[in-house]
Amino acid sequence: MPGIPTAKWMKDLRSKSPETYDHCVRVALLSERVAVRLSLSSEMSMNLMRGCFLHDIGKLFLPVNVLNHSGPLTESKWRIMKLHPVLGAHILETDKGICEKTQEIVKYHHERWDGQGYPFGLAEDDIPFLARICSIIDAFDCMIAGRPYQSSKGIQEAKEELLRHAGTQFDGNLVNVFVNLINEGECLFWRG
Repeated sequence: MPGIPTAKWMKDLRSKSPETYDHCVRVALLSERVAVRLSLSSEMSMNLMRGCFLHDIGKLFLPVNVLNHSGPLTESKWRIMKLHPVLGAHILETDKGICEKTQEIVKYHHERWDGQGYPFGLAEDDIPFLARICSIIDAFDCMIAGRPYQSSKGIQEAKEELLRHAGTQFDGNLVNVFVNLINEGECLFWRG
């Protein structure tokens, strides 16, 4: 793995799972609007967009039968799926051009505000700020685009789901920022 640029890994992900790649692109595009709303510095904004684009890069190393499984994942397939943040972070560690903040997004985007996430069970402010943003955008796009194991939701239903989990799964303040962007028409929405 050493010496292989991240762009090559993403190209491979695009070949293996076009749906996952397209999801990463949408999450990165939505993150740009959130960065503007939060008045993030240009460096923080760039780190957020890169991390959101790369957040599922670890899925490259998951079996296709897990990635494309229809219906709820079995316990064993769910255990495999939960490996992707650590696998992704490991890939990025080999690319000297990827900063630590970007790596943190990939590694921690499935942590939960209440500490019930994975892979490390971090909670609240122990979860890096940019990873907390990514987790909201990631969840929103998964809901509106759907997954092989989960049918898509409408935008209103997805907003309500985010609000229902504000303060448990997600940082409530960041959920409010994101939902306000949606309400004000500041984000683009499309199905893949």
